[in-house]
Amino acid sequence: MQLFVLFLTTLFLAMVLVAGLIKLSAPLGLVDVPDARKVHASTIPRVGGIGMVVATIVALLLEFELDAQFRECLLGVGILTVFGLLDDRYDLNYKIKFLGQFLAVLVVVVFGDIVIRRLCFQDCGTLPDAVAYPLTVFFLLGVTNAMNLADGLDGLAAGISILSLACIAFLADLAEGYQMVGAAVAIVGAILGFLRYNTHPAIVFMGDTGSQFLGFSAGVLAVLLTQKVNTALSGSLPLLILGLPIIDTLLVMGHRILRGVSPFKPDRNHVHHKLLSLGFDHYEAVLATYVFQALCILLAYFLRYESDLLIMAVYLALFALIAVFFPLANAFHWRLRNADLDRVSFLTRKLNLVLERAWLDKGAYQIVRFAVPLFLVITAMTTRMEDPDEIAVFAAGVLVSWVVWVGARLPGAGFVERVAVYSSVIMVVYLAQTAGFEHSEAARWFNYLIIVLAVVVGVGVRFSGRYFSLTPSDFLVMFVLLAAANLPVFNQINYAKIAAQSAILMYGIEYILRRGNGTVWAVRSGGILALIALARWVVV
Repeated sequence: MQLFVLFLTTLFLAMVLVAGLIKLSAPLGLVDVPDARKVHASTIPRVGGIGMVVATIVALLLEFELDAQFRECLLGVGILTVFGLLDDRYDLNYKIKFLGQFLAVLVVVVFGDIVIRRLCFQDCGTLPDAVAYPLTVFFLLGVTNAMNLADGLDGLAAGISILSLACIAFLADLAEGYQMVGAAVAIVGAILGFLRYNTHPAIVFMGDTGSQFLGFSAGVLAVLLTQKVNTALSGSLPLLILGLPIIDTLLVMGHRILRGVSPFKPDRNHVHHKLLSLGFDHYEAVLATYVFQALCILLAYFLRYESDLLIMAVYLALFALIAVFFPLANAFHWRLRNADLDRVSFLTRKLNLVLERAWLDKGAYQIVRFAVPLFLVITAMTTRMEDPDEIAVFAAGVLVSWVVWVGARLPGAGFVERVAVYSSVIMVVYLAQTAGFEHSEAARWFNYLIIVLAVVVGVGVRFSGRYFSLTPSDFLVMFVLLAAANLPVFNQINYAKIAAQSAILMYGIEYILRRGNGTVWAVRSGGILALIALARWVVV
């Protein structure tokens, strides 16, 4: 419960603070002016980072009695925030910016004793201080800058950070690292509060204050996780946890050095820039980076106890995949979209036709409009009711309220209808996960069908045009929920699975309802029948 309160606190604080800071951004001079290197075309406030930092620190101090290491981490965040604010306001020289990063890292390494001392290649001995301290400083500086450089598209750095922090929280929970889980949850809450305004097209940026805060925090927590909190984990696991930003930074800086220019000179050679040049739109470029980062996170979870040698080999393979993909794409003139379809491959032409046609929306819609209501009804009829009184009475109350409200034609009938249908979804999914089914095989089919519905709903919503739209942030949150839902650490009620499955069905219902009055009958019928099936236990 404390973690839930912490999450809601940071989420709410970040939303309120960012909204207020947007109005102050122009007088404070904290705005991002477009130039040839950037993809936005108008001046955007860059105050989101301030809101995230303040929300996180305030919430953590209110909810936790932090130990010495975490207090040193907050001091490092404070130093980094000061330099980040100065950079957002005055565009500091990279040397001054680097000085601030170095001081922040030095605080956590020297005073917080957050040091990479253990790596297992041939043996698992402790690294000497002459190696451990420089290695940690180099790693944390690199991660801080990597996230800063990754902040090139709306929602990009924020989404990547959510994936990394979610992985850190899960792995820390395995070793009961409660403060680390709390810190990760707090930052995720702050990021989601910021994403409320940063989803494309963004009305606010996080600025260097935010991107450095996220990179620094993720790097410090990753080192602390493997070296202090859960020492059974592989020491090189942070490479996979932080994944794409590190690969992107190494490739970009390597390319700049080969060209004979400063590695700190900005350009348009980042992964997200290259995706845009290959015909990806903003939405698809962000989603593609999320998918790759999600792959890194899944590998980190499944390889968490493997040798550092294996993890390094896997990471180098991912590095090679990114490094080779773009030169090959350019060599073969491959583009996701190209106005001159005769110049691209047969496969690409077919893909372009698929992306441009509306049949994906229509086909998915026809499946969803019947599958979701039918799924609700069948599940409600086949779940067990070992202690049915509370849910059955609640279902009966919702059903009667709905019928009376709509029958009397009271105002707000559409809202009441949505609430009733959504209530039936939550009750059905809750019973499926807690009470189970009358038949043993039903639970497995329930999970399979949920996954199929998730794919169909996602395709339909993605290509639904004016009716509905999903953002990369929606896919991101859904991925985190689904990943959490299938973790073995949940040995009692899996609330993450309940949340994920409920969200999938609710997206499907909303997708149907937004098509117009001609389709409401399907949802209405499914909701009513599901509630009747749940309420039947009152009579029994």
